[in-house]
Amino acid sequence: MSKRRLGKGIDALLEGRDLEQLSSITRVLQVEIDKLQPNPKQPRTRFDDEALKELADSIREKGVIQPIIAEDRGDGSYTIVAGERRCRAAKIAGLSEVPVIPHDFSDDEKLEIALVENLQREDLNPIDEATALDSAMRNAGYTQEQLAQRLGKSRPAIANSLRLLKLETRMQEALASGQITAGHARALLTVADTTERRKLFARIQSEGLSVREAEAAARPVDPVPSTDVGNDANETKARPTVAIQPERKSPELQRVEDELVRVLGTKVVIRGGDKKGRIEIAYYSADDLDRLIEILGVSVD
Repeated sequence: MSKRRLGKGIDALLEGRDLEQLSSITRVLQVEIDKLQPNPKQPRTRFDDEALKELADSIREKGVIQPIIAEDRGDGSYTIVAGERRCRAAKIAGLSEVPVIPHDFSDDEKLEIALVENLQREDLNPIDEATALDSAMRNAGYTQEQLAQRLGKSRPAIANSLRLLKLETRMQEALASGQITAGHARALLTVADTTERRKLFARIQSEGLSVREAEAAARPVDPVPSTDVGNDANETKARPTVAIQPERKSPELQRVEDELVRVLGTKVVIRGGDKKGRIEIAYYSADDLDRLIEILGVSVD
C-alpha cells in the first residue's frame, strides 16, 4: 500500500503539486455548472445553508478563485472530486459556468481527496466524519493506524471518531444536527446499558445537561452493601442501601480524568488523591478492550 501522506493536503494526491501549480501545467476549462455531478463518495451529507450563502456572496464579488477538480465522465459531464461546496455556492450566486481542472483519479484517490478536503478545509459534523473514516477503512482497506498517518491525525482520535457510529440512529442524528456535542456523545458511549443510555440521552435533550453534567450522570454511584439485621432465618428486611457521595477531586486531578476520558473514549474514574490512588478504565466488549490495549500501547504477545 502506498505510504503517501495526505496530512499535507490534497496536493499530496496530485504528486506533490499544489492546485496553483497543477493549473499552470494543465488546462483549466470553463464548464457549464449543470454538467458537474456530485462525487458519490462525498463524505459530507449536510451543507450549512448560511455558510453557502456567505461563500456565494464572495463568489459574486470575486468569482471562483480556486478551480474545481473534476473527472471527465466521457459523455460531456464531469464528476466533482474536490470543490462541491464551491459548485453549490456558484449555483446560488447565479453562475452558469465555473473553472474546472480535469484530472483522472482512482476510486481510492477520489475518496481520499474528498475526505481530506472536508477534514482540513471545513469541519465535517462528527457523524459525517466518522462515516467517512469508516468508509475509507472499508473501501480502501486501511487500518486505523494507516488512516491516522495519511490524515495527519492521532490513532486515538480516529478510534474515538469511529466509536460514534455505535450510537443509536436518533443519537447520531442529534449529534450531526448539533443538538448534542461530541462530548455528550462520548458520555453516552460510556453507558453500556441501552435503556440507561436512552434515559441519559433524553435528560441531555430535555434538561440541557452540560457535557460535565452528562459525564457525571453517566458514572455509576457505588452503593454500600445492605447488612442483615438479625440471625433469624425468617428475617428478610435489611437496612436500605445508602449511596456514597463521589470523592471530591482536586481541579488538577479532575482535569487528568477528563483528559483520559477524551483520549481513551470510554469511562475513566480516578479514585484517590493527588499522591495515591487508582485509575479505573471501563470496557464493554472484547473489541473495546482490544481498542484500549492498542491505544495504550500494551503488548499482550
